[in-house]
Amino acid sequence: MPGENAMNDKLPPLKRIAAVHDLSGFGKCSLTVALPIISATGVECACIPTALLSTHTGGFTGWTFRDLSDQMLPIVEHWHREGVRFDGIYSGYLASPEQGELLSRAIDLIRNDDTLVIVDPAMADNGKYYANLDGRMAACFAKLFSKADAVTPNITEACFITGTEYVPGIVSEDYVNLLLDRISAMGPRIAAVTGVSMEPGRVGVAARQDGETTFVMNGAREGTFHGSGDVFASAFSALLVRGAKLTDAMGAAVALTADSIERTARRGTPRHYGLDFEGALPAYIAHISSLF
Repeated sequence: MPGENAMNDKLPPLKRIAAVHDLSGFGKCSLTVALPIISATGVECACIPTALLSTHTGGFTGWTFRDLSDQMLPIVEHWHREGVRFDGIYSGYLASPEQGELLSRAIDLIRNDDTLVIVDPAMADNGKYYANLDGRMAACFAKLFSKADAVTPNITEACFITGTEYVPGIVSEDYVNLLLDRISAMGPRIAAVTGVSMEPGRVGVAARQDGETTFVMNGAREGTFHGSGDVFASAFSALLVRGAKLTDAMGAAVALTADSIERTARRGTPRHYGLDFEGALPAYIAHISSLF
């Protein structure tokens, strides 16, 4: 039983994030990744589902899809009437440019002076748009970047949004800095580009804040691991909302992603099923406990 003093100690309120993502019933990504990882970070996660799918669209065929655009604003309006405050708004996959407009209106409605807006433009990878998406999404996210405090595109998304030529594989530091320059000019004070590889066998994240660039790199496994961007962005967003320094948030989120990828590879999980992040969460929680 806890002692009397412990019983009387008042805990501070949890930080709270509104996660704006699709819900894919199978194939770990979007909300099925964001909710547990944000919660493991010690942040409350409220959900605005943008679409309901049987699976995500990468590596699966014949998936079902239900657009939930008509629910996005009613959900936010209800929260607004209830007086719910949000410390963060973290968006990922949007099913259409029209949903981008809805998200913009939602941000205006529930954002306050202390709300951190993080936009992960989950729309493309390996030089190609996801199924049913096209160049209109790049224009959509360019507008959203102007409202964001932090953004987390991968190399492909950063190129499409900034109009930069896509370079596959190994890239130079100058190329990464060009992407960060162009993203930062759009408005976000933190620009992070994921999936950066500047030498064989190494991959990681480059981020720019207040004119200073930071790289966090790790060993790389060959090929694509679906959902890795969502694992990173979910941890990174929650850590920033909790008040972690940029370098600490990058390091912890990259470590969680790398550990999850390694577990997926060692277990032989089909890559389009998503990352085995579950077993990596205890070490992640222990890691971030020293940050706060």
